[in-house]
Amino acid sequence: MMNIRTLNTRVLTRSLYLHKGPRVEGLKRHPEAAFVNPQGVQYELNESNISKIKAFLGKKYAIPDETALQVITHKSFGNGIKPYNEKLTAMGSKLVSLFFAKHVTNNNCNKPQAIEGKNLDVLGTPVSKELSSLRTAGTFAKLNNINDIMFWQSSKSTLGFESSGEMKVSGQMLYGLVGAVNFYHGKEKAEEFISEKLAAGFEKIALNHVSNK
Repeated sequence: MMNIRTLNTRVLTRSLYLHKGPRVEGLKRHPEAAFVNPQGVQYELNESNISKIKAFLGKKYAIPDETALQVITHKSFGNGIKPYNEKLTAMGSKLVSLFFAKHVTNNNCNKPQAIEGKNLDVLGTPVSKELSSLRTAGTFAKLNNINDIMFWQSSKSTLGFESSGEMKVSGQMLYGLVGAVNFYHGKEKAEEFISEKLAAGFEKIALNHVSNK
């Protein structure tokens, strides 16, 4: 006769508490809390989150919705897990700098230091420097409500526009938008975008910054 041994098994379970409130050491944050911006907006691809970006671009400079979400996402958000705008920002900042370098030297000049009628000394003026600065880009984004929804993190998000880091992140976002237009439409179209959508506003802001120093 075969001996049959019955094994008593116990199933061990562990409860895992996912914390949604303020960060507490030792508690695992709930995913919904981890992917929320300083204004409490949940990270996801929906029309509400990207509507300001799409409206500013219009059909002429449209980019894919996924890229629009990437443009408004900073690398500080969610530990960089979500696609963020760093590379698009690097591309866009160079295009903006090049555009305004050509823009400010565009007027003919008869001074001895001019090269082929262009006075390159103007590139060192305060206004010229401000035209392509992060402060100008960030201020433009805020004045035009393009930065209403951005996904970023700051321990000082309750402070002012500049001291919280929002100005810098807003400027990077705007550069990222230029980079995205360049990526999908090419350099010529990106420069047209800067000329049509940004140049006049940037000039006004830069002149105001310089005059208030």
